[in-house]
Amino acid sequence: MFLESKRLIIRDIQISDASFYFELFNDPDWIRFISDKNLKSVDETEKYLKKMKTENSKLGGLGFFTVVLKSTQELIGTSTALQRESLNFVDIGYGFLPKGRGKGYAIEATKLIINYVQEIFNQKKVLAFTKPDNDKSQNLLKKLDFKFIGYQVIFDEDEDAVFELLKI
Repeated sequence: MFLESKRLIIRDIQISDASFYFELFNDPDWIRFISDKNLKSVDETEKYLKKMKTENSKLGGLGFFTVVLKSTQELIGTSTALQRESLNFVDIGYGFLPKGRGKGYAIEATKLIINYVQEIFNQKKVLAFTKPDNDKSQNLLKKLDFKFIGYQVIFDEDEDAVFELLKI
């Protein structure tokens, strides 16, 4: 998969991205708002990425993707588009290192992912989930016209804030 905007490239993950993902997965905000992958080295992260690439290959174009700053080729974040077994619609997600925050990259990347999901996978509804206290992520979703629809247990025993975007 390869998507491009004025400032960003979104592409498939590569094993050579391991040091970037090690830093991202160990970022305090990633751990707080997304999950603790409990990866303690770049080597462990490489193994995790190999597993992710294998899983992505089974998803027919969905999965985890790397966000690259076009001007410098620097890796700044990740975007996801996943079809989970327990859900009827694709959900999108994102996470950026501090150097990629506050510059509009997450909105730009998420718009690309939403368009990709709606056009390629003919999705009329797209979902997104956040931790209830992740105000910044919720504000981003609202800027993209997602509507808050309530709280639901999606991933574990904790409730997530559920948002949906309907294509008109």
